[in-house]
Amino acid sequence: MKKYISYLAVALIALLLLPTMSGCHKEDDAKTIFTGKVWKLSYIFREGNSKAHVNFWLDDREAEARSIEIQRKNGNYEFEFIGASIDGYFSGTIAGKVVESNFSGTWRTNTETRLLNISDLKWTTEETDILAVQFQKGLSRAYKYSGDANALYIYYKCPDNDEITYVMALYPKNQ
Repeated sequence: MKKYISYLAVALIALLLLPTMSGCHKEDDAKTIFTGKVWKLSYIFREGNSKAHVNFWLDDREAEARSIEIQRKNGNYEFEFIGASIDGYFSGTIAGKVVESNFSGTWRTNTETRLLNISDLKWTTEETDILAVQFQKGLSRAYKYSGDANALYIYYKCPDNDEITYVMALYPKNQ
């Protein structure tokens, strides 16, 4: 009977410790989300309505079709985060290409709150495509993220109305 109670006690202790051993470390999550891949824009949607992209083209179907064709081209709307973890924050540099413009800047995220700040953005030229302009605004106004290593969502406030939140849906190009 003593042997049975002893095994039961060990099993109970192991069961109680299991969540601490198998839980994901938030900094490891941030590392797998942000680093080691090139992210590509899939589409931009209004928070709460992920089924449809935002109509930035005001029903100009030709302009919308051009933007989407440009967006799908290899090399466009692609960027990479390079960074490291320091005291619960993950930060580093960001660099990529929209359509005509290459860009670079810095980024920082709090791994506990998933707040995201992208700053010091420098663009080599001004974009003219409607979607490209929105992409630039989105990166400049980013404030949080969600997702995992297979899908990244960057949230930003609408430039014309802070009560509206847009979300950039991104996927890893090299997977």
